[in-house]
Amino acid sequence: RNPGLLGLLQAGHGIVSGVEKNLPGKTSEYLNQTVLHMWLTSPWGHPKRNLLADPPEVLSPRKWQQLVAEIRRVLEELRDLGTPNVQDVALWQRWRKQAIGEGSFIRRAFLSTLAETRLPNNDVTLWDQSYVTSALFKSAVAGALLNNSFPWDDKGIKGKVRWRLLTVAIGTDHYEARGVKIGDWTGAQASIEEFFRRVAELIEVDLAVGSLLYRDSGVAVFSFPGERFDESVPTRWLNGWGRWLEEQLEAIAREFDLETPPHVRLSQPTRSLVPMAQERSEARKIVAIPVHKQWDISLADDRGHICPVCQVRLNGDPTDKTRPCRVCHDRRHHRRKVWLQGGLGYETIWFEEVADRNGRLALLSFSLELEPWLSGERVDSLRAQAILEWVRFNPQLRGNTPNPIDPKNPFEDITTYIRGKLSSFDKNDPVLTSLQEGYRYESDWPSFFQKVVEDRAVAHAWDALRADEQANWLSHQLFCKLPSPGRVYRFWREAEEFFGELLREFRQMATRSDNPWRIRRLILKPQTTPEAQRQDLILYDGRWRGQQISLVYVQSLGAFITASNLARVLQPEESKEAFQGARISLEEEDQSGKRQDMEIKAVNELGQPYPHLGVYAPVIPVEISPLCFRVLVPLVAASECVDLAVSWWKERFAQVWDRLPLRVGVVAFPRTLPYQAVVEATRNLENAWTGGDETWRVEEAESRNGVVALLLHRTDGQITLRVVPTTMPDGREDVFYTNVVVEDRELRFPRDFRHPQDGRIYRHVADLRPGDGIKVSPARIITLFMDSTATRFADLDVHYLEAWVQMRETWRLLTRVAPSQTALQRLRSDLASLERDWKMPTADKAARGDLFKETVQSLLFHHLRARGSALETLTEAVMDGLLSLTLDWHMSALKESFS
Repeated sequence: RNPGLLGLLQAGHGIVSGVEKNLPGKTSEYLNQTVLHMWLTSPWGHPKRNLLADPPEVLSPRKWQQLVAEIRRVLEELRDLGTPNVQDVALWQRWRKQAIGEGSFIRRAFLSTLAETRLPNNDVTLWDQSYVTSALFKSAVAGALLNNSFPWDDKGIKGKVRWRLLTVAIGTDHYEARGVKIGDWTGAQASIEEFFRRVAELIEVDLAVGSLLYRDSGVAVFSFPGERFDESVPTRWLNGWGRWLEEQLEAIAREFDLETPPHVRLSQPTRSLVPMAQERSEARKIVAIPVHKQWDISLADDRGHICPVCQVRLNGDPTDKTRPCRVCHDRRHHRRKVWLQGGLGYETIWFEEVADRNGRLALLSFSLELEPWLSGERVDSLRAQAILEWVRFNPQLRGNTPNPIDPKNPFEDITTYIRGKLSSFDKNDPVLTSLQEGYRYESDWPSFFQKVVEDRAVAHAWDALRADEQANWLSHQLFCKLPSPGRVYRFWREAEEFFGELLREFRQMATRSDNPWRIRRLILKPQTTPEAQRQDLILYDGRWRGQQISLVYVQSLGAFITASNLARVLQPEESKEAFQGARISLEEEDQSGKRQDMEIKAVNELGQPYPHLGVYAPVIPVEISPLCFRVLVPLVAASECVDLAVSWWKERFAQVWDRLPLRVGVVAFPRTLPYQAVVEATRNLENAWTGGDETWRVEEAESRNGVVALLLHRTDGQITLRVVPTTMPDGREDVFYTNVVVEDRELRFPRDFRHPQDGRIYRHVADLRPGDGIKVSPARIITLFMDSTATRFADLDVHYLEAWVQMRETWRLLTRVAPSQTALQRLRSDLASLERDWKMPTADKAARGDLFKETVQSLLFHHLRARGSALETLTEAVMDGLLSLTLDWHMSALKESFS
């Protein structure tokens, strides 16, 4: 009944769904999935689920009824909350969380089915579409209500709506870098998470002006009301909002004693989420400076030394430089309290429980190069439909007009065709109405260009472009998959889910052991409780049987809970009674040199009130966000974890392997090494693995059985294999995802297309030929074993991700051919000597290649008795430097051995 309100909903839905879905009936028919193959895919084309052969629970009759009942319940509760007497923000927040929060039935149901069944738009779930639509609708309605002169009777309002983006950022890197112990970072992380939760509550519930559109560890972006297109100056109701929001968010930050101020910014009005990546990037740059604006910090104490953690407050103790201030102490211990109460599930928080039998851990760092996808830059490689396919399935256009586009050179032909139509706007043009259903409802080119191009790309406005540039942009956008808000939302959500799935698998891998004590805890009751042991949740370093054992004192039990890998002190066949009467030498954390003996009076399993602490998963998630995943695992499980991540990346991102690389970092270290040094090394590693695109040359290309196999010559001179699937799950050729950027500046194949901004050429992988150069953003890996804090300054060797796979295969070959561990150690020593000798300036470089290779083969035969293909493979591994990397990792870092 209200055309303005309906127009706002239509505006939100239209922006989110993407104009590439708005196809005429005949054009879209060939994009329909077959009855037997209704697939949900990832946003990068990997098939995830056949919704007909394996239907989600929501499509069953019983679950459908449950969904309807759940929606009715949610609406009834909303009705009750809408009474004038209910002003409690907490009640509204609880209602929202139960309705659409993590784990809600509506959310699970909408995530499991499609918002669009046609190819290739079967990558956006009903949740992505609905959530972002409601977010934009919510902001649009809020803006209308705040604007006293809003035209509620305007039926054309949907084309005039714009939004702003509210970006909130905190410099999380500074908190992580200053953490002396991991508890310092995780405690600060908990405070930052609570800060963002409060910010979301303010924006989404209390003010109800927007919803969260993007979130990583340090940045959150919300939808926010903006001015309409027909408003020449900023609307009066927006005046002062930016400053007021900044004051509110600063007050929240001070509640959590954050040492750095939040950055708050409202963007310019927009009809797209494409600027979101730029807003996030600019926010990151600003908060890279810890105190980027005036910020007063409350000092709880006026005496003592500077806190070693935050480095801004006094710790209240003039006699102890290592003692943290009150705020940092509370953060460090807050996580311990959450752990004790079971708030972290079965995950541990103790380094000593993660450490393997050799007392070693690994900090694994993973990253997908997601930013260019969020900004829309790499979405340009994806097709909503291929021009050649469109010509093939549309030989006759509206009014039985023959399709005038030449299938031999379709991209240039259709660009030329559009260029010839720009002098006037013919809303009945058969080609353009066949490409875009909305074209015939427009009245001029600028309006159509704004919806198809400006809303979905970083491009100049219509009036700022020449006619040929206008035609180039239109021909590109009409066939390109576009970075619509729903799809951008799906990009970051899918990346975060990928890392979340890896974490679940890592828990299982880290738990495997032939010693049942690996993941168990015990309660150790002392004969007496000395005064120094009465502080709750204090960690103690103990010595028993010549091994280290960590214990945490729990005041409510009057006893200690083990916080160590018990497999290091107990054999599989031993019982807990081995501790009975044991004398353990204890040293309190942060109190080095003050040891005291404790005799164990009783040993018990974990029961009430802490039965959840009886077993644990030896992993510690350090960070999980769309841009970065860090996790601590036992070093003995690190290789298997990396193997899985590499395997999944190859499978799930095969169509976009050149544009969405996986970056992996492995920092192995003994548990006694300061965590601060490990973090610094990890950050150095993450800075080192980033690099520009490279050009790889195609040596061979073969298409068979729905895949294209490419032999590629890398920039380091090595040959690598890439296998790219080119068939959709229903058997049709994938013409949507598998397009790569080539060096050519000319179109050579009918499926080639050119980007309007820089002229780069995209080519389908099945059309690649030997000699073609393709642009690749390489997947990389760096491994580092830290035997001391000084290692964090060492030069880092960056390898292609293939080197990890080859290294693992090389080690498996060595374990088959090497007669003994001793033989392998001797080979390693001789190879190291050989490398030193041949790097001398007097070496004859002209003869080095063959002579060096023959010497290597002699050593391999002498020590390992290697022959045939094994000898050739190991020789190549030595020549490439891969054997040295393999031995260093498996023998020095992992301490692997075999008989």
